[in-house]
Amino acid sequence: MRMLRLLLPLLFCLAVSAADVLKELLPGEPTQGDMERARSVLKQWEDEVPEKARRVMRICYWSPADRVPQPEQRARLTRVLKHVQGFYRREMASWGFSNRTIQLEVAEDGLLQLHMVKGRLRSEECSESDPKDGNEIKQDCLKVLREAGIEGEKETMVIFCNLADWDAKTRTMGHHSPYYASGDSRGGTAWQVDSPLLDADLLAVKDQMIQDKQYGRISLGKYNSIFIGGVCHELGHALGLPHCKECAAARAARGTALMGSGNRTYGDELRSEGRGSFLSLPHALKLAVHPQFSGSVKQMDTRVKADFSAWQFKALADGLAVSGRVNANLPVHAVLAYADPAGGGDYDSQIAAAVPESDGRFTLTLPQSDKKKTSMSLHFVAVCVNGAATAGVWSSQALTMNCRITAEGGYDVSKAEQRIEFDGVWPVFHEGKLSEQDMAKLTPGLQAMLRRLKAPDVAKGKVAPDKVDSNVNELALSDAAPLHAETGWAGVHFDRMPEGGPLPGPEGLFEHGLYAHANSFYEYELGGRWESFAGSACVLQGGYGKVEATILGDGRVLWKSATLKAGDPGGFKVGVTGVQKLTLRITGKDGINGAWGAWGEPMLRRGGK
Repeated sequence: MRMLRLLLPLLFCLAVSAADVLKELLPGEPTQGDMERARSVLKQWEDEVPEKARRVMRICYWSPADRVPQPEQRARLTRVLKHVQGFYRREMASWGFSNRTIQLEVAEDGLLQLHMVKGRLRSEECSESDPKDGNEIKQDCLKVLREAGIEGEKETMVIFCNLADWDAKTRTMGHHSPYYASGDSRGGTAWQVDSPLLDADLLAVKDQMIQDKQYGRISLGKYNSIFIGGVCHELGHALGLPHCKECAAARAARGTALMGSGNRTYGDELRSEGRGSFLSLPHALKLAVHPQFSGSVKQMDTRVKADFSAWQFKALADGLAVSGRVNANLPVHAVLAYADPAGGGDYDSQIAAAVPESDGRFTLTLPQSDKKKTSMSLHFVAVCVNGAATAGVWSSQALTMNCRITAEGGYDVSKAEQRIEFDGVWPVFHEGKLSEQDMAKLTPGLQAMLRRLKAPDVAKGKVAPDKVDSNVNELALSDAAPLHAETGWAGVHFDRMPEGGPLPGPEGLFEHGLYAHANSFYEYELGGRWESFAGSACVLQGGYGKVEATILGDGRVLWKSATLKAGDPGGFKVGVTGVQKLTLRITGKDGINGAWGAWGEPMLRRGGK
């Protein structure tokens, strides 16, 4: 083991030297000329009236009330964090951003300055899945930092939780620690787990095995790949990086993206078990301007205000070319794009980046998706030279458009183009200044949507479904009078949001729909006169809560969704033959904050429709 500890730093130094050579850019990535422009813009910003400061990571070590710290915690975690620091330094240099990495708070003895925290919770009171436990742990840490004169909320903080369960006799490992992170360029928090086996010196060990309660029988090296990789990955979130997935070409050339599944492959190359993990170029562009990496605090607290315009989409044989223009209150360093297929979280998001020209124009190419026949959200993020961005760890909170992936794997951007057309005309329409002549120039679908938005947003005057003429074989529920309707926030609305715009669903703007912020309830009298009911339940774009949707016919459950969050499809089709009363419910799964539910294109049909 002593020889291994002597060899590993040498191996790692060799890896750093090799990585000083710039990575070969893949087709569709910014060119070397683009990257030179990005570095030039950044240098000009940082050198002109500079404001330098060394922002360091604040590392806390939290133990529950009934535990003492794990052995050699300072030495082990110093090796872990220095390894992670080396990974970021190496990856940033490989993209042309030399000497940019996280900054560690190191004591005079060369080891990490650990802020030791004794918690109020006992070990059995902590859970990996309960966010309130993580918050209580954070509050304990913030108190200790305040006593040291540090405003933790304004820092990037890593909390190692002493909540691992190691049985040396059976060589079994588990944990019940909070394990997540969030943040941006001004600060963030990552919750990690410490154990007596967490040590960068053990990454190369492949002949000693343990039984992990989550990952099964794995080597000591693989255990450290997963959990040191977890430190690196969650730290990425604390720095403001969303999830992403590497494209096929990058996987073959570079390995696994850190912010995808790279937390499980980190260091695999040291055991000759794979290519290991890498930092995606778009995320390197974002980190290059983070104060932790740049050492610049110039206008660090200025929030970015960005406008996009002049959008154009072009389907390619191997992806989607997107061009546009961005203007902001600060120089824009990069535009990032995420293409996130519906369902399954955002781990499968394809990612691309562009470096804008001096006039704000940019072009980027999103790789072809390996998903087919599914909807997809396109998120666009502007990153400015001070580190601020229009979205942090949640790319879904950025400017979002929608498209579909065809059976051939291509991009159908008709919904995105509709959104662009709508955004262009909405200010004039909203002010009541859109003339009939200009209305006639719009696409038929947008004309129909706008005419619905001009109609009164009330149930009065609508006809109940059981009273609709028998010759009508299709009826949007937003055109029908409910027996009763209520929502958890901002009232009842038909075909629109409370502020007046159309309902933005996972696949684009709804022409017909019911606003249904949780907890919501819509009930309709059908009178046994309809045969089927179809549409989708969802959380609207911008919503951050989780909901569950239920359809009842005469009190009997006809359909219930899985738990839905923004971007998830919730399509349904149910039979309603003989049903007298139809009830639609959307309830919040974790309270109602951000639970912007809706029923999209809710259509009753009969007569063979």
